[in-house]
Amino acid sequence: MDLYILPIEFELVVINFLSKYYPNFHFQLIAENKQGLLIINSLGYCKRSNINNNSDYNPISEANRNKKVDFRIFWGNGHLAISGWWRNAILSLEYSPESQEWLNEDGEEISCPYPDGKNFEAIAAYLYPLFQHYFPSNYTN
Repeated sequence: MDLYILPIEFELVVINFLSKYYPNFHFQLIAENKQGLLIINSLGYCKRSNINNNSDYNPISEANRNKKVDFRIFWGNGHLAISGWWRNAILSLEYSPESQEWLNEDGEEISCPYPDGKNFEAIAAYLYPLFQHYFPSNYTN
């Protein structure tokens, strides 16, 4: 795995935008480059105000992590996909400005999952132009 350092401006914009859809969480983005494919793991952590014992709060402690809001973002060759857990299954949104398609873990097309699907669609619509700007479609590094 080749870890990749995201531009700080990009990272801050993405993290702030995610908090709009998940206001009780904050996120840590960990990026890697796999043969020209940028993969960003978005890890969700409960905010301090949502933890009963605030005295020794560590914002990125595994104890504060909620894997139900974790998801992965894939970008390469102008293609964006977001995958995450939804009711014990991994679902993926394949997104472009012209079309979007939901897939289950077997790669079969499904309808948009309720209620998180609409959040992912809004996130993808927001992220797509950011990825185009920061990581051109011929992204290789």
